[in-house]
Amino acid sequence: MYEFCFLTNDRGANFVTQVEALGLVVTSRPDPINDAVTIVAIPDDIDDALLDQIEAWYESDTQLNEAAARAEDLEDEQRSAGIWVPLSEGGASLARIDPLLMNRMLSVLTPDELQQFVAAIATAVEHPNQTPLCVSEKR
Repeated sequence: MYEFCFLTNDRGANFVTQVEALGLVVTSRPDPINDAVTIVAIPDDIDDALLDQIEAWYESDTQLNEAAARAEDLEDEQRSAGIWVPLSEGGASLARIDPLLMNRMLSVLTPDELQQFVAAIATAVEHPNQTPLCVSEKR
């Protein structure tokens, strides 16, 4: 099955309608981790040209939904973003970040990559290391 995720209130209704019009069986279910996310699945035994068309519809819907979400964000009075910084004692601290800067970072890094980057900085702050970069560290 090919799966497509929707974060919108309509749960991908337009996309589902388009795909069903092709005669394909479509299943929808809430994401098991986040019920605000809807997973729409279609059979994986379709030809590449049809899959390309369906993916183009998905991309188009996603872009429209992102544009609508950005417009709503501009209307909101409060926007905030942050990332949890892991501490060596086992706790964490929330670092508040300008939402525009966070968006820029997430446009080039995955959330996991950003978290790894922040964890490396936290470790370096808590455990200073003056070793030059040209000297390899033992792992």
